[in-house]
Amino acid sequence: MCDTLVALAPTTLNGHAILAKNSDREPNEAQLLTIVPHRAHSESRLKTTYIEVDQIRETNAVLLCRPFWMWGAEMGVNEHGVAIGNEAVFTRGGYDATGLTGMDLLRLALERCDSARSAVDMIMTLLERHGQGGDCGFTKRFFYHNSFLIADISEAWILETVGRQWVRKKVSGTGAISNLLTISSDWDDLSPGAEAFAEQKHLRRGKDKMDFAASFSDPLFTRFSRARTRLAGSLGSLGSTAPVTPATMKTALRQHDDPHYVLSTGSVSSVCMHFGGLVGDQTVGSMVANLDKSGPIVWVTGASAPCITPFKPLVLDAEGAGMFGEDQQGEALNYWLENEHISRNLQNNYAEKHQAIEKLRAPLEQRFEKTMSDAPPEHRKQAARECFELEKEYRASVWKAIQPLDHPTKHSPLFSVQWRRENKELARRWPTY
Repeated sequence: MCDTLVALAPTTLNGHAILAKNSDREPNEAQLLTIVPHRAHSESRLKTTYIEVDQIRETNAVLLCRPFWMWGAEMGVNEHGVAIGNEAVFTRGGYDATGLTGMDLLRLALERCDSARSAVDMIMTLLERHGQGGDCGFTKRFFYHNSFLIADISEAWILETVGRQWVRKKVSGTGAISNLLTISSDWDDLSPGAEAFAEQKHLRRGKDKMDFAASFSDPLFTRFSRARTRLAGSLGSLGSTAPVTPATMKTALRQHDDPHYVLSTGSVSSVCMHFGGLVGDQTVGSMVANLDKSGPIVWVTGASAPCITPFKPLVLDAEGAGMFGEDQQGEALNYWLENEHISRNLQNNYAEKHQAIEKLRAPLEQRFEKTMSDAPPEHRKQAARECFELEKEYRASVWKAIQPLDHPTKHSPLFSVQWRRENKELARRWPTY
């Protein structure tokens, strides 16, 4: 389960485009920050998660947030200021055993394209050539199709897919996607074979123009995902008359469906998702990409639970940022695990600990934002490094603040058993945890 939001000028402050996403996956599925520089390639083929595709001569520098075991990524930004988030969508079109995953398609588009429109075209081309498929579950089998929200500084597109079929619609002002098909008959372009595919499977809905969402949505899984509730919450966050800023997006990604949220109940209705009960996913990584002509500034948690984790800035150019490179993925994993100690400690007395953490997190994040706004473009990389260093002090302060509040909370037997199992498995997989 995931949610992606976008805001374009004139709805944003300073005319920037801003794309934001929460990645909701299994709680032990570490999501790594990965920075790959612009580079040339001599090899002719590229191995993605499951299949090989043709490699190109040069690829862009990219910043990725990716499940540790996948080649592809859940969200990311490239050196040209193209940002993409993808979502699982549940359809009646049937799923293929192998192919490009949605995460592969996302990374390939970021590596190869210099605009949102060219990224949309690239995903469509790859989809038609290779198809999509493969098991995208970490410990459980999980097959789905994909939708994408793709933005650059000037425009954004929603692209929704079923097998090799697709539909796209340009975003005006603000937009959001979740775990459901959203484009009905108001599409801008439809794949040439979509209508025949729908007719063949006796799924076509709509009169003059085919209704893509009504034709292909799986109503049962879509309803169970509670994606409509999360989508409404995301769009509501963007509906204010005030200009949208990166801070607006961070707040949107921290939404729970109840102001008196109880951690042990779990809820797939919350944009900030916590594992437990009937909820099998957790927000394991979050990103807000501020797309500016002087270069993208990407705010990342690099950790679970954006409701208690500060967003830190990363700056991307053709050389990469020098942090979390492909040769530093062990450090990226350790970074995720260090933050996991705090997020899992919240199971004992979440409400009070959340309040204590918020008193530390909010001013720190404001300090980060001021540091980056004051830094000229040529000094932003160093400023970003300083923010990451400051977070080390923050984590120490958080531990000091929450330890006196460590009163055991009585949870349901199911919640307690689930987390004991997950904690045991995490320690088995990564003994350094």
